[in-house]
Amino acid sequence: MQITVDAWDPSFADNPESPSRSDRAVVRADVELEPADWRPVDAPASGPRRIVVVDGVRRIDARVELLDDGERWPGLCVSWAAGAVACDLDGQVSAVAEADVARGLFAAVDPGADFGRYPYRKVESADPGELIAAAQAAMAELEAKVAAMVALDAELSVLDGPLRGRTRLPNSVGYVKSHHRSYLQGELNAVVERLRPGQRTPVFHLMSGWPRYTWYLRLPGTSSRGWAGVARLEAADDLTEEAAIALADATAASLPPLGSAAHKDARAPQNLTPIAGLERRLKRMLGDPRLLLRSVRAASMETGG
Repeated sequence: MQITVDAWDPSFADNPESPSRSDRAVVRADVELEPADWRPVDAPASGPRRIVVVDGVRRIDARVELLDDGERWPGLCVSWAAGAVACDLDGQVSAVAEADVARGLFAAVDPGADFGRYPYRKVESADPGELIAAAQAAMAELEAKVAAMVALDAELSVLDGPLRGRTRLPNSVGYVKSHHRSYLQGELNAVVERLRPGQRTPVFHLMSGWPRYTWYLRLPGTSSRGWAGVARLEAADDLTEEAAIALADATAASLPPLGSAAHKDARAPQNLTPIAGLERRLKRMLGDPRLLLRSVRAASMETGG
């Protein structure tokens, strides 16, 4: 098999398409309050003090093409890393508790050769979007592995991004910083816009794509108008409604103090301070992209590419 390396900057087109805004969400809004009674919910006076924040980063180091019997197959050489920060809100300290890095060559066909630091990872489809999705899933798997090492000592585990595929951790929530679509309509959506810092919406059940409990929370540090400073959180579908509501209260009590400052982070306040620091460390762990690209090109030369 012949393997060639694409000369384009591997970071181009590294974003799978966002969900369609036209798809209507399937929502059950009466989990915590009847829709007619929806209003901003205040945070409880106290909440979890030992929190674990988990995040991951990934990078496409090279795009390759595998030529086999006249057929061409795309592939991606990807690096990804995941880590967990343990936060003690009483002592106001945080420290990286676990971190790990991995790499892989994602393709629909086996290159049949040693590709150095990038072991082969089979993907069922050669579609470029599916290759990126497979890399994203591998990162989520590593995040879950890292989180499992430290989650038992935490009262609340916050996993950056949607919770899908990572629902087995105790007391865990997914933390979604950006909003590609609105899941609520009319008066329910207006409740989000009325949130004050530290307030959340009632919990609702979202059944679009995959079922989960979810709610919106406004963090302090920005304007209280519109959707500024609003994050969405997710909890596993197999929880009782009471357990999901308890997690929502826990996030409202514990996460606002972790919001980042605008003069330090362009994604403030949703990019929580522990996440911002962890991301910087994880990106360093990915290694020098120029050296890694050079290693990919050297490996392709050995295959006759």
